[in-house]
Amino acid sequence: MTHSTAVLPANIQRTKTAILLTYYALIAYFAVSATIIFDEIRLASLVIWLLQTIPLLLFALGLHRAQLRTYAWLCFVVLLYFMHAVMVAFQAERLWLGLIEVTLCTALFVLLIVFIRQYRVHYQVPL
Repeated sequence: MTHSTAVLPANIQRTKTAILLTYYALIAYFAVSATIIFDEIRLASLVIWLLQTIPLLLFALGLHRAQLRTYAWLCFVVLLYFMHAVMVAFQAERLWLGLIEVTLCTALFVLLIVFIRQYRVHYQVPL
């Protein structure tokens, strides 16, 4: 059950907005990192970017509709991206890219958990 047709309370709406900003920042980060790795935009960087972002893009519609299960499943997927970020951060030449990705993944994960909790408390719905 979703309440997407109703206006979300202000605190939940702020959290949702922060989630969407972080979500799209992570997608933009992958575009920038693919460009940096290949030193220019070419087919290989586009393919790498698509491989990295398609799993994230599958959640876009559910995030905009505030579907609670979408937020919960994205939590699991973000953990996979977090593991990737940690591996990137251990490469000396890509340390900063890894740290940025770790920060974005951590922020997104925490915001998703906060949203789920606020939503469940306000609407009294199970996950």
